[in-house]
This record gives sequence, C-alpha cells and structure tokens, in this order.
Amino acid sequence: MADKLLSILKIIGTVVFFPLILAWWLLSSLINQIRRMRDRELVEKPLGQYVQVDGHRMSVLVKGKGAHTLVFLPGLASISPILEFKPLYSLLEDGFRIVVPEKFGYGQSDVVKENRDYSKTVEQYRKAFAVLGIEGPFIFCAHSLGGNEVEIWAQDHPEEVEAFIGIDANLANGPCNWDQSWDYKHWKLDAFYYNLYRIAGWCRNDLRPRMKELLSKEELRLMKALNAEKYCNFDIYSEQHNKLAANERINSRPLPTQPTLQFVDGPEDFETGENEDLDDYDKAFIQARLDFAAASVNGKIVYCPGEHCIHCFAYEKLAKEIREFVGTL
Repeated sequence: MADKLLSILKIIGTVVFFPLILAWWLLSSLINQIRRMRDRELVEKPLGQYVQVDGHRMSVLVKGKGAHTLVFLPGLASISPILEFKPLYSLLEDGFRIVVPEKFGYGQSDVVKENRDYSKTVEQYRKAFAVLGIEGPFIFCAHSLGGNEVEIWAQDHPEEVEAFIGIDANLANGPCNWDQSWDYKHWKLDAFYYNLYRIAGWCRNDLRPRMKELLSKEELRLMKALNAEKYCNFDIYSEQHNKLAANERINSRPLPTQPTLQFVDGPEDFETGENEDLDDYDKAFIQARLDFAAASVNGKIVYCPGEHCIHCFAYEKLAKEIREFVGTL
C-alpha cells in the first residue's frame, strides 16, 4: 500500500511540477533572449579595445601611466574582468600602466569554442600584447585560476615576469579536488539548471553585493547582459577540463622564483597553528601559498579573511599593499 501511494505521489509530482519547471525555464530563456537583443549594442561596444588574435576579437583595456605595468588576469568564469577588477585598478592607475585582457569566452571577447590549454591562453595574451605594442616585464595581478596562467608564463617566459601578485590565487603545488569527469553535455546541463533562476539575470553571488555598490547602472546592466551571453560557454568549460593537466605541467618544473606578493583568504593566525576552523584541504591550500612565497627571492603573504574574491571587498588594502610591494622591486 505504501509503495503504491509513493508511486502515485511521484506521478503527481511529475505531472504537476515538471510543467512548472519547464514553463519557468522557457520564461527565463525568453527574457534572456529579449535582454540579449536589447543590450546587443552595449555588449558590442568595448570597454577597452578589440584586438585580432588568431582570427578572433579579444577585448583589452589599457590605461594609466607608470614605470611598471600591472596585468590583471581573472579567475574561472569571470563575467567581465575589466569591470570586476575596476575597484582595484582604479586606485592604481595614477602610478602604473594598467592592462586587463579578457581571454576568449570572457567579458566582451569572442567565444571561439576551442579546446584550449593554459599554455595556449598565455600565448594568445602575448599575441594581443604584441599587437598593442605592450612590452614586458609585467607585474601580474591574478585572481584564482589566473594564478596557474602566471605560473606557466613565468616558467615559459621568465624574462617577461617582473613579479606575481596573487589574489587568492590557485597554485599548482596546492591541493586540487576539481571533478573533471563531466563532459560538455553535463556542463550544459548545469547551464539548464542555472536558467531556472536566471530571470534575475545576475552574476556570481560572491560579486553581487559589492558590484552593486561600486559600478554604475550602465556597467551593472552590461554585466547582466554579459552573464546572459557568456555563462557556461565552451571556452570556460575547456579551462575547467584542462586544469589538472596544467597542474601537472607546472609541477614538472621548478617553482617560479620571481618576487611574489600573495593575498590569501585565510586567518591571520594561520602560521601560529591556531586555526581549528580550517579543514585539512584549506590548510594545504594556504600552505601552498607559503611554500610558493618561500621559493621566491622576495616573497610576502598578506592575509585577507572574508571571501575568495578579495579584490571586490578589500581593494583599498590591496592597492596599498601593491604600491608598497612594487616599491621594493
């Protein structure tokens, strides 16, 4: 009797809720398409400038002047690197040349739908810089997954890397629990679930409150439009898919030794051992940054507990520390 009742409830649930979910998805998709048509001109007008790389458009912002060039590289699935880093580089452009390249699949750059490893991403950045006449050495300010790109850049082209500033950066010598078993169909299924609550049209939850405070209405509208345009595209999937291979490649060679400043989302008492709230994975993740800094000729760790996107809430502290660090180079 209980089994029969359970079967009936499942049928009722399927009959009632599946059409509601489908209707919600169709409504969100329709609204998404309307927004994309409405905001087409806004999306196509670059915040920086378009550069042709391998037959596709790459968006690059260049501004400010100074003896040092700060290059900002985003973490995985950043909606708009140019806008995401704006609170930080706006405090630095009076004394540095600022460069924010948006790799393919990100921001206002094209989606190229190619299986791209991290070395190729680095070479595409370098091609864009060559077109623009931007010469190194560079000081890289890299968030999250961008840290692995800097590691490869430093190993392949050490003369172009003056220093590495990590913003809670991923480092290959740290732990990695990424599930790379998903194929692209599973990746797109994630996009389907995302569409169920996409009507709000917003970006990553960890960016939402701060971005609302720091960006103009038009910039927020652009972020919403880019979120609808770029979420879960193949270029981003390719980065996720090639993460472990990048780690293996980096770890097969010595750690870069260029000067480094690593901002870490972790407790300031970490090095005293009094951090019972951290699990073993978090401890290993932070320890990797300490080991990386120790291998540098001028390594420094700055703890910024709060959230992974440190540059979106502690940008004033980061700007101050960056100025002081660069002054020691």
